[in-house]
Amino acid sequence: MLMPEAAYHLGPELVRAVNRMDFFRLFKALAVNQQCRYFVLSEVSGEEEGINLQHPHALHNLPESWLKGTNGKSLGADPVIAEARRSTAPFPMDLARHPSVLAHASGAKTAIVVPLHTLAAKRYCLIMFGEASLPKHEAMAVLALDAALIFQRYYAVILSLDSVSGLNEREIQIVRWTSEGKTSAEIAIILGLSEHTVNSYIAAILRKLHVVNRAQMVASALRSGLIA
Repeated sequence: MLMPEAAYHLGPELVRAVNRMDFFRLFKALAVNQQCRYFVLSEVSGEEEGINLQHPHALHNLPESWLKGTNGKSLGADPVIAEARRSTAPFPMDLARHPSVLAHASGAKTAIVVPLHTLAAKRYCLIMFGEASLPKHEAMAVLALDAALIFQRYYAVILSLDSVSGLNEREIQIVRWTSEGKTSAEIAIILGLSEHTVNSYIAAILRKLHVVNRAQMVASALRSGLIA
């Protein structure tokens, strides 16, 4: 008796995935497998922003027309995103009861949300939009496992090699001194640099770590094991 072939998103293509386009195809295939036409995978950040579709590691196939008025970035007020921030377990949402700005032009009836986490404790979320009825608990459990398997590979191949490995020795020194409460002026004296140079380094570090201030910079470095 022949065994059924694994679904595309769990078959040989998962092992062969090595770049963003490969993972885009895998997450899209997972969405299609759930009778969903559109999907979003993004890091979940602060209360105001929610998700950032412009982040280098965000994946989605949302039409540009959906994103008008959102600038493609700050979507914290969207009810689906708001629920995703609060939840640690996968769940479906009836979009008739919770209208979503992400899906207003799609005719989608259902959103399926799967929270995901990296080993560095960063929160991500997979959201899929479709017209099928709300999936039952058993189906959600299988979906969560499938999504976690793809995301685990995505972390190993892409996310774990992200920004932290791009910091040079001087940048790591500045992060470490900042974590000890030193100002730019104080770090400049310690390292024999100008205050302007220290601030330039910090600006570069913020970009590499995809954070917006020094507190987030230190927190990201701590989570990633860059500093103790």
